[in-house]
Amino acid sequence: MDNIVKKVFYIVSLLLIIAATAYQVVVLYQGGGDDVDPGILNGYFYVTYIAFGLSVLLALVFPIINMLTNPKGAIRTFIGIGIAVVLWFVSSAFAGNSYSPEQLELMKIDAQTSAMVGTGLIYTYIMFGLAVVSIIYAGVSSFFK
Repeated sequence: MDNIVKKVFYIVSLLLIIAATAYQVVVLYQGGGDDVDPGILNGYFYVTYIAFGLSVLLALVFPIINMLTNPKGAIRTFIGIGIAVVLWFVSSAFAGNSYSPEQLELMKIDAQTSAMVGTGLIYTYIMFGLAVVSIIYAGVSSFFK
């Protein structure tokens, strides 16, 4: 089963690469400027849409398959998602609007948008801090092993 999936991915990848290369050659052959035939560009975009759609589909399907085949890994994944959600609510609790109504009107936002931006910033700071701590921990723990 695994070999079949690899072969299918390989063939689909080659077909997409060949189609994109062919469209690129045609665009370059036509001069590559503003006078390129829109039909050629449409085909080029269709190849891009297909590649993007397959990427999104596979990015959604494979984690589900992996969770079904490896339930212990799925539990770890759900714990990680739960921690991220809890950190979002903690960030939301600390965030607020510190601007006056005049400043908000000048920036053309409302208080809720200001609080949401603050939540995103605090969440980013927390995640960055956790990433730095985990990198330091990995370095120190590998030093002692």
